[in-house]
Amino acid sequence: MREPSTDIFRQRERSLEEAFFKDRDQKLIEKMRSELEAFEEKKKLAHVSGIVEERVLQHLAQAGVRAETLAAVSLIPLVEVAWVDGSVSSEERDAVLNAAANQGIHPDSAPYGILKSWLNERPSPHILAAWKEYVTELIKLMPPETIAEMTRNLLDRCTRVAEAAGGFLGLATVSKSERAKINEFAKILGG
Repeated sequence: MREPSTDIFRQRERSLEEAFFKDRDQKLIEKMRSELEAFEEKKKLAHVSGIVEERVLQHLAQAGVRAETLAAVSLIPLVEVAWVDGSVSSEERDAVLNAAANQGIHPDSAPYGILKSWLNERPSPHILAAWKEYVTELIKLMPPETIAEMTRNLLDRCTRVAEAAGGFLGLATVSKSERAKINEFAKILGG
């Protein structure tokens, strides 16, 4: 016959084991769900962007880019130009949001909300890196004339954002740092 204290100890030991494995199983299930969600998000990104390279899709997903917010990603260069001098003026903010509206991004949409947050707080450098990878892959998929048109449109919108701040006494409306950033985007796009 076992002593009562031994039985209680065994019951607590079993209870502890069950709790441990239940917690471990729960963590594994959560990990599996997270991996499935990431996989689904990458599939959605591939679908809306046309990009199939796993590395680029992974970086986009890790940077927080979601299929429904991919439209906002196309405006990252404008946001970067607005931030290049260290802050975003109200004129630059309006220029970026107007460009978004002209692209069909409505004020009640998720991409618009993301843009507003990027204009209030500078986005992580990982976002720009993901954009560069995205564009590099996009260039491989699209005809040269389409890329040329996309480049012209993007550089024109970037220039309008840069000009929105107005410069000093109406002179040099695009600063050297803004011009350098716009040229960086032109080089990435092959323009």
